[in-house]
Amino acid sequence: MTKQNPPSLPGGVRITEEERLLIARGAELSARAQYSAVASSFLSPREQRLLFESAGMEKRADQIFFWGGCIGAARRMAIYLPAWILSFASEQKTVPTLFAIERETYYLHLLCAAGVCPAPAETQTVCETLPEKLEALQEGNFLSDFIHPLLLEGSGFRTLSHRDWLGSLMSLGIKREILGDIAVWDDAHAVVFCQTKSAPYLISELKKAGRDAVRAAPCRLPEGFVPRQQYAPVNGTVASPRADGVVRTLCNISREDAAAMIHRGLVEINYNPIEKTDAAVEAGDILSVRGYGKFKIDEIGRPTQRGRIHLAARKYQ
Repeated sequence: MTKQNPPSLPGGVRITEEERLLIARGAELSARAQYSAVASSFLSPREQRLLFESAGMEKRADQIFFWGGCIGAARRMAIYLPAWILSFASEQKTVPTLFAIERETYYLHLLCAAGVCPAPAETQTVCETLPEKLEALQEGNFLSDFIHPLLLEGSGFRTLSHRDWLGSLMSLGIKREILGDIAVWDDAHAVVFCQTKSAPYLISELKKAGRDAVRAAPCRLPEGFVPRQQYAPVNGTVASPRADGVVRTLCNISREDAAAMIHRGLVEINYNPIEKTDAAVEAGDILSVRGYGKFKIDEIGRPTQRGRIHLAARKYQ
């Protein structure tokens, strides 16, 4: 039996053996979704792009609804929809690009037309009140079969960060793919999206985070919920909007180290790996540097008095 060559993706994107298995798993899920929807585990943005582009090569990208529990989530599941749901799509409608908010809204309206989900809220807002705590997991919703939000609550006497919540959850012996985004609400609260089948275990076993006593409970998100996102501002200057110079400034490393990281495939712009140090960075881009974090570029291009270019960004916390 001859070994098949791994799929080559647009742009010659390099993929690891683990990512090749992910693509094969996506093809398997696509084939299984003949009569009912099936879903992957939670995926990173890069994993989502790999599945989306590999499916696009086979003309089945429109079958995949990427959803993380709310509009704008970063970590999302790939939900493969059966043909009977896709048949409710408008013939004139063009499905937006992978990470566009409009794409999530498009599929939510499609599920509503198919009669399996309520219509999405017309506007999305960051809610100022805590989500409503529930006694048990919600049932009877198409999407809640796959994903459920949990309200994480501390004592209020200690400040709990995203790292504290993630560390406490991972200490329960679960895999990262079980968890979606963790939206820190305040010093004592957060909302985590998890696989519905794993929610009872997390509710039962989560007792500590950092040095604080905590608990998890199912919750209902307000209509149009958008997760809060914490950032740390990063400001500096660059000689030009080249990727190596921007990475140098954002990560406070040498230009040589920045260039080496780019050549090793450790830098992504909008979740696309780059290999050229002179790749252009623009305002609005999301730049990910493995080992250093993810940055949102707010401004690049305003000249300083010394002839350099002002760079304003935010680092995701």
